[in-house]
Amino acid sequence: MQRLRFEIGSRRAGERGFTMAELMAVVAIVGILSVVGTTSYRKFVAHSKTAEVLTMFANIKVAQEAYKDETFQYLGPSGKTLDGYYPDNKKPGLQKMNFAGGGTGALEWQRLAVHVAAPVLFVYACAAGGATDAIPGPGSDISVGNWPVTVSAPWYVIKAKADLHGNGVPTVFATGSFSGDIYSAND
Repeated sequence: MQRLRFEIGSRRAGERGFTMAELMAVVAIVGILSVVGTTSYRKFVAHSKTAEVLTMFANIKVAQEAYKDETFQYLGPSGKTLDGYYPDNKKPGLQKMNFAGGGTGALEWQRLAVHVAAPVLFVYACAAGGATDAIPGPGSDISVGNWPVTVSAPWYVIKAKADLHGNGVPTVFATGSFSGDIYSAND
């Protein structure tokens, strides 16, 4: 029978453990990978939140065209400006709300009959007017260089807004019937 002897501090060269430098290198690599992973995850989450806007803009455009087919004009649930947002969400971007219900412009939004499948994170404004009406700008929170002032046909403008990062700076999207482009700021 052979006895095992344990001696502290007497290791052979082949049985050496990790040095402090090697451990620090591993910790640094793990830290870098976690920062990259967290950043990618946050971008993915923000992108998934903005996908709502693309769907809602498409649904509002379909509803506007259906309304125009019946009445020969677009409907402006927010009037002729982009000041009134719907639904009345006090914390857009931080909590979701049902699109149907009460609040400012609720009857006009119901009249427009926008199809909404789930609660929304953004609040929406939609202005409309005729060929002689001035088109409202998208606002000071979004910069668009080629936004028209007038067009020679009925028009509508849609704007979405939410504080996705909780920092008081809203993420804003805007589009109109006169353009297929969607403009954005702080997304």
